[in-house]
Amino acid sequence: MSGSNAFKRFTPRKTLASIAVASVLMMSAPAAIAADTSIVKGHIVNSDGAQLANATITLKHKTKGLVYTVETNAKGDYFLRNVPVGDYDISITKDGFTKTQESGVRVSIGQPVILDGQLMAVGLDNVERIAVTGSMIRRVDMGSSTSGVTFSQDELNTMPVDAGFENIALLAPGTAVPGGSNFNSASSFGGSSSAENAYYLNGLNITAIRTGLGSMRMPWEAISQTQIKTGAIDPEFGGAIGGVINAVSKSGDNEFHFGAEGRWDPSSLRATQDSIYQADGTIYEYGNTQQDSEEYKYIKLWASGAIIEDKLFYYGLYEPNQEDHSWSGQKNYSERERESNRWFAKLDWYITEDHSIGFMAMNNKRTWTTTTYDYDWETNQRSGDGLAAPGEDGGGLFSLNYNGYITDDFSVSAVIGRVNEDVENRVASTNPKVVDERNGRVVLGPYTDDKIVEEHYQRDQARIDFNWDLEDHAISFGVDYSSVSVDFSEDQNGIGEAQGWWTIATAGAGDRSGVAEGEDYIERRRRSTFANNDSEVTSLAYYINDSWQATDNLVINAGVRVNNFKNTVSDGRTYVEFENQIAPRLQAIYDIYGDGSSKVFATYGRYFQPVSVNMNIKQGGSQREVYDYYELDQLDSDGHPIITADGSPSRGVNTRDTYVNQQGITDPGLIASSSLKSMYSDEFTLGYQQEVFETMSAGARVIWRDLGRGVEDTDVGPILSKKLAELGIEDNVGQGSYYVLLNPGDAVNLSYDFDGDGQVDNITLSPEEMALDSMQRHYLALELTLDGQVTDDLRINSSYTLSHNWGNTEGLVKTDNNQADPGWTTSYDYGDLMDHGYGDLPNDHTHVFKFNGSYDITEEFILGFVTSISSGRPQNEFSVHPEGVDSCAPGNPWDACISRYYGHASHYDEDGNPSPRGTAGTLPWVAKIDLSLMYRTELFDGDFSIKGTVYNVLNSDTATNINEERTAYGEDGLMLNPNYGMTTERQEERYFSLVARYQF
Repeated sequence: MSGSNAFKRFTPRKTLASIAVASVLMMSAPAAIAADTSIVKGHIVNSDGAQLANATITLKHKTKGLVYTVETNAKGDYFLRNVPVGDYDISITKDGFTKTQESGVRVSIGQPVILDGQLMAVGLDNVERIAVTGSMIRRVDMGSSTSGVTFSQDELNTMPVDAGFENIALLAPGTAVPGGSNFNSASSFGGSSSAENAYYLNGLNITAIRTGLGSMRMPWEAISQTQIKTGAIDPEFGGAIGGVINAVSKSGDNEFHFGAEGRWDPSSLRATQDSIYQADGTIYEYGNTQQDSEEYKYIKLWASGAIIEDKLFYYGLYEPNQEDHSWSGQKNYSERERESNRWFAKLDWYITEDHSIGFMAMNNKRTWTTTTYDYDWETNQRSGDGLAAPGEDGGGLFSLNYNGYITDDFSVSAVIGRVNEDVENRVASTNPKVVDERNGRVVLGPYTDDKIVEEHYQRDQARIDFNWDLEDHAISFGVDYSSVSVDFSEDQNGIGEAQGWWTIATAGAGDRSGVAEGEDYIERRRRSTFANNDSEVTSLAYYINDSWQATDNLVINAGVRVNNFKNTVSDGRTYVEFENQIAPRLQAIYDIYGDGSSKVFATYGRYFQPVSVNMNIKQGGSQREVYDYYELDQLDSDGHPIITADGSPSRGVNTRDTYVNQQGITDPGLIASSSLKSMYSDEFTLGYQQEVFETMSAGARVIWRDLGRGVEDTDVGPILSKKLAELGIEDNVGQGSYYVLLNPGDAVNLSYDFDGDGQVDNITLSPEEMALDSMQRHYLALELTLDGQVTDDLRINSSYTLSHNWGNTEGLVKTDNNQADPGWTTSYDYGDLMDHGYGDLPNDHTHVFKFNGSYDITEEFILGFVTSISSGRPQNEFSVHPEGVDSCAPGNPWDACISRYYGHASHYDEDGNPSPRGTAGTLPWVAKIDLSLMYRTELFDGDFSIKGTVYNVLNSDTATNINEERTAYGEDGLMLNPNYGMTTERQEERYFSLVARYQF
């Protein structure tokens, strides 16, 4: 759908097939990561079709006054890089020939404009004008096979697309909604996990620093264009094996502009879904909708213009917004008022035609107050005065960028900047969270927060990119660097002996609590985590790419990216270091008929994923975790423990001594294998794209993605204890678990003084001793696309994806237990947890249909539509691993069967039979239809519009996640879980949004 503008109509002219060949193929370099520029290129001929040398092509920005000129070479070709995005008037002249020109040519991010022209000698009558903005030029790019879509903000404003990069990403083929509610709405690209994408704004990396789940929250009015890259990504981009979202901001021009926009999402027009109840009739803690209310409103004010005409431009945006949200659980009713006063500023200085400097700054800090009341779900009544707890998160960014031509053929772009993110919560009550899990999930006693967190992250980054344009080659190369500093602390709520996460449960066989199977107990879990001082994650990468015009019909893009990653613990010692990770990127594009109307292409790429910043906290931070177990004491009439004055449950004597799971050791030789290698994925694509109906394109693409190697944490304790005993080394470390960062399937190398004799013990655990399968994830898909201008009034972007996503790991995060803990999920914690774990993965959606676009009903009214229909994700059955079978069989390295302490987390049914991943059926198909209607008119010499949007028009509430724990513990031991299959997540309810906008 890229390239069209719903506010400006044009009728595409038929392209000149006789002159298209060379222009579509020559100098076919993909547009680089330059902050907010793109490429204009083409081929000029005379009336006989002969090449015209020394013809002058002039681009004039319609509102900035910027002028760019370039001359054709001896072959009639020209190439102009670093052209700022926007609308241009373009003319082609040469002495002795009639001038030709075209108005309103749009230059978009990452999408070269191919402008072909034919000049007639003065005096000829049959003058044929420029063929630009036509179907071939916009629809099929012969210079690149990177897949994806680009949308301008004007296009998005005419459609029912809510704010956020993720909502835009879901318009592209091959993307899927995340599997977990904790994943920050980040999309899955091509079967990858939601934490494996990268996000850029004006060349600055704005990916969420700790988790990689989504991006910083942006003031969306400031975004001009957004490009979604779903595959065959150029070597300029790295640090992600999923997809890339690349955006540019708005900027000022010679005309003064002022605008205002207001939005209101009234709670009264938001539907209410039915509450969800557990099998015993108790309301589900996260499924109580009786008190749900949500209202959102904002005001946007912006201004832009020229400080110095044609030279220095400004753009500024102020966006205050407020969210009012209320909800209830089982024992608590909460009201939250959250405010944010976002602002964005951009300055652009065009020093000369060849050199420009830009500055960008933004703040997205938000604050809130959550007031929590006592609540009785059965009477749906709240009580008490409420406890108010403040909190804040967000941060800001700033950057400086440069674009320039050193010579006519050699250009440079550079970006330097900083991104900050902070999170802090303050509790209003010191009550800890207490949950009775013996029969479903029942919260005992009111609480406001179950943990206290303070987080500060800072990413400093710099990159420089060079482009050298030769006759048959366009060579790009560059360097990018980033350094992330981490300051983190987390502890459980509660004072003194009340501090911790409290759970009432029923023991299984051989339970860690020390009580007999079928007996009840109380567990207190405390985990304190700190990472600060010199905890850093650094990345340094080099790349080079050559776009080679091999023949008149064939373009070869050959490049490589060399990555270097390093992670340090809090005292600055390195625990992860990957050097010279070579990632080749290859593309071959062939013009089938030589007229630029269709192409076939093949690509290969290797993509590396750095170890997440999250691992500097979970693995490289000091994390001490201990468990205490107690008998039950005083009970209420329902059999639940009475909550005491300090908020903790009434409890009897300890059932065993304190179990120390982790001591908080951060020695690199103990927390990561010294032979650790980086995570990477390979991608192959084969595709075809064809211009149809002059204004549209149709395409087909086959994609194969394969995870070549993964990185996870594993508790090697059961294996290590056997190895130490074999070597005669006594384990005096004093902890029960040894979580080590490793490559499953490879050997593990550790160095630590285990017996405390002052000498470091070097221990190697072979692949046979570890008995772990390698991490596997496969994705095979067929994408069919059709997009463009159906008529002057109807624009569509549509796709169908047939795919299969299977293996034994989702990736950095885990939908099974909604674990947004990149690199530190429960996968591979023990070998027995992985038994029968190979199968269809959570991001497997066999069929996905998408149909999006807008229709001009009249000059004033525009109907927008976004629809998607997808098959449901696979279901699982999780139970307790049976003793004595598979990895728990006697003599197996994992025969200690520690996974049993994880509870219902292994792939077995209630009878102890294997239930391989993804074989318990699939969830229902998910259909979503969003519609909008916009009215626009001129008012007081300005543009006024009002737009109403209904999201989820059908108010569908299809389950997107269910309780997959097939079993539960009862008095007689393991039994069928009565809550298996209960909906835990579903589609968001229908809601209405009203947006009014005025600008002049």
